[in-house]
Amino acid sequence: MSDQDFEFDEQLHEQRRLRRLELKRKRMIRQRIIYGVFIILLILMIVLIVRGCKAKNSEDATQQEQLEQQQQQEEQVQSNQPTTVSTATLAAVGDIMVYDTQLDDALEEDGTYNFLPSFAKVASLLTLPDLTIGNFEANCTGAPYSGYPNFNAPESLAKTLSAVGFDIMQTANTYSIQNGVSGLTSTLSHLRDAGLTTVGTYASQAERDENGGIVVKEINGIKFAFLAYTKGVNNMTVPEGSEYCVNLLYTDYDSEYSRINEAGILTSIEAAKELEPDVIVALLHWGSEYDVEISSTQEEITQLMFENGVDVILGSHPHVVGPMEERTVTVNGEEKNVFIAYSLGNFLSNMTEEGTQESVILNLEFTKDSDGKTTISKVDYVPVYIWDYGEEAANRYEIVNIYDALQTETDTDRISVLQDALDHLKTNTQSDYAQPQPDAIQPQS
Repeated sequence: MSDQDFEFDEQLHEQRRLRRLELKRKRMIRQRIIYGVFIILLILMIVLIVRGCKAKNSEDATQQEQLEQQQQQEEQVQSNQPTTVSTATLAAVGDIMVYDTQLDDALEEDGTYNFLPSFAKVASLLTLPDLTIGNFEANCTGAPYSGYPNFNAPESLAKTLSAVGFDIMQTANTYSIQNGVSGLTSTLSHLRDAGLTTVGTYASQAERDENGGIVVKEINGIKFAFLAYTKGVNNMTVPEGSEYCVNLLYTDYDSEYSRINEAGILTSIEAAKELEPDVIVALLHWGSEYDVEISSTQEEITQLMFENGVDVILGSHPHVVGPMEERTVTVNGEEKNVFIAYSLGNFLSNMTEEGTQESVILNLEFTKDSDGKTTISKVDYVPVYIWDYGEEAANRYEIVNIYDALQTETDTDRISVLQDALDHLKTNTQSDYAQPQPDAIQPQS
């Protein structure tokens, strides 16, 4: 090999070496660039993560702070809000009357009278509330007993009413003096001997003057005051000297029922208010038989009572269930809710006119708060029906809870009657106060 060739090879090797070095240098530069970019991205990711965590922590802290502030505000509001102290429940039914056929049905072989079977299926509904009220449209004057028109019932009826859960009997009604003032006095005696409290009629002026004729009951720290009035006494006139014996809604109670006894009503309300009750309940025997229409004087009486402090009005006399409603009224510059049931229908009777066999057990719940304010917290009713099983039945008359009866009844005609009664009650009350029918109870066909 010549020196020239050797020198050429050396130059070629050097060029290759330099090229390799250049390629290596470029690879290293690319690698450094890639590593640099990677490191920058990594640093950016770390920064973003750190910032995100800080933001999340800040957001969580803010939310926690807001929750704590909200909780503090709620606690502050709650601390200023009155809390429930106690509740009391009241149940009411309509007219309790005994006709001759009912007397025959209740008569036992030993000559006593047993009315318990008529109430057996609804007794639990009467005993459960704290107070239960009915309108006793009869007298108890001793044998001989009779139905319409004198309605002289055996004393055992009073004992049965007490046994099945009744506490208060309204005695101011059409038949208060049907058997004279002595009959009224005898009735009061038998009802009270049975453990029942009477309201609306009085055995003497002294009795009428006591608490202004107001009945007071305190339940669970809630004080109730009851007063009762009747539109009249079957077109009869109260004997002179016995005006104390019954509270009358009208001064022309024996004729037109057009002149409201405003003075007497206001006197009774004031007497009730002087006893400082939480709730004032007025039991009124008024309206027209078999008629759910409300007269102008009834509306006037309603307004008079509510505006002067009455909280609840419970009506009787029409023998059919009438409208029910809650209202908001203003008394002494403050608004409050009140309730009226114009007529609770018949609870026990042998009437056959349309609608007289179906009625309700009305339930009212009252709540008293830590500020001493008592409100009506719940209203509902249980629909009931008076069955007449016929004179051959061992127990001819029976009051039933319609819902329970629909669960067990198999006769299609009876099922239809009960379902129609539910519709009638909803229509007549003009309300949705009926307790909901349990899902488990389905009428059988």
